[in-house]
Amino acid sequence: MGMPHDASIARTGSLASFGVAAAYFASSLCAVLMPPELQGRPDVSPHEFWTVLSRQPGAHLAFHWAWVVAGFCGLAAVPAISLRVWDANRGLVLWSGGAAWLGFAVLARSHLMEVAFDRKVIPHYATATSAYQEAVQVAAGLALDVPDGVLTYGAIGAWAVCVSALGFRARRLPRGLCMLGFAAGVTYLAGVPGYSLLLRPLIVLSVGVGGALVVPAWFVWLGVVMRRDS
Repeated sequence: MGMPHDASIARTGSLASFGVAAAYFASSLCAVLMPPELQGRPDVSPHEFWTVLSRQPGAHLAFHWAWVVAGFCGLAAVPAISLRVWDANRGLVLWSGGAAWLGFAVLARSHLMEVAFDRKVIPHYATATSAYQEAVQVAAGLALDVPDGVLTYGAIGAWAVCVSALGFRARRLPRGLCMLGFAAGVTYLAGVPGYSLLLRPLIVLSVGVGGALVVPAWFVWLGVVMRRDS
C-alpha cells in the first residue's frame, strides 16, 4: 500500500524547500560580501583571519545564520521530498532520508555553535593576550561537529542521488528535476573529498557551483512540484 497523500505535508515541504534554497543562496551572497581575508584564502594566517573578523564580523555571522536556517528548513523538507518516492524503494528512502535528516540537523547545530563561539571571541580577540589568541585559533576548528562534510555534504548528497534515481525510475518526479537532482548530489558529494583532502577545485565545485546554483535550483523546483500538490 502506498504512502497516502497529505496536502499539509506537501505544503510544509514546499515552504521548507523554498527556505533551503533561499538560505543556500544567502550563504553564498554572504561569502562574497565578506572581507577577502575571511573567504578561506590559503595565504591568510589564523591570526590575520581573527583580527579582520573582530573588526568586520557582520557578513561572517550572517553566513553562519544562513546555514542555520538551511539546516532547520532541511529538517522539514527531507521527509516531504522523500514521500514523493516512498513506494519506489521504502528501505532506500528510509535510510537515505534518515541520513539526510541527520545531515541537516548537524548543519544547523554546527553553525549555531560557530555563531556562539564567534560572538564570545570577537569582542575580546583584538586586545587579548597572545595565549588567548593562540587558544582561539586552535579551538576554532573544533566548533563543527563532524569534519570534512561527511554528513552535511556526503549524507545529503547521497540522499539527493537516491531520491532522483527513484523518482526517475518510478516516474514520480519530472525527468528534468531528476537530472538536476543528480547534479546536486554530485556537487554535494564533491565536498567530502574536497574538504578531506583540501582539494580546492572540488570545494569550489561543491560550494560555488552546487551551493550557489545547482542545489538552490533543485530545491526551488521541488518546492514548486509540492506546492502544486498542496
